[in-house]
Amino acid sequence: MCILDFDQHWGDGTQNIIDHLQGESQIVHYSPTGEFGRPGRAEGFLARIPALLELFQGCDLILYQAGADPHIDDPLGGWLTTDQLYRRDRTVVEELHRLGIPVAWNLAGGYQRDAAGSIRPVLNIHDNTLVAFVEAWGQTASAGAHYQEKEAA
Repeated sequence: MCILDFDQHWGDGTQNIIDHLQGESQIVHYSPTGEFGRPGRAEGFLARIPALLELFQGCDLILYQAGADPHIDDPLGGWLTTDQLYRRDRTVVEELHRLGIPVAWNLAGGYQRDAAGSIRPVLNIHDNTLVAFVEAWGQTASAGAHYQEKEAA
């Protein structure tokens, strides 16, 4: 089993899986925050995703923690823009499809609120992940249909 953890923080659930399966299964795990988790390294991280996914060859399934909390406006994150998160997810799905590795996507993280206290900013990020999956698998969503922040006037 493999866990691709692109959430901002090391998860207790991830650790529980690793602890439970220790010795029963080979586990490959990767989380980028320690290596890349700063805005100045975001583009380097995005460029490196295909090479990182090569580490997962031979996995029969990848559990993908598609964290929303690395978003630049997240109070507990702060290094990827909305577009960069979309590109992260699109690249992950395209590369795993190319490698022939099935993926189960998990909603993860996200602590932003809008002015009214709604979690809509987090849901927009998760919506983008869904659009990235649909587009990468050649379904009906149109390219560029993902949510983007409005630029300040």
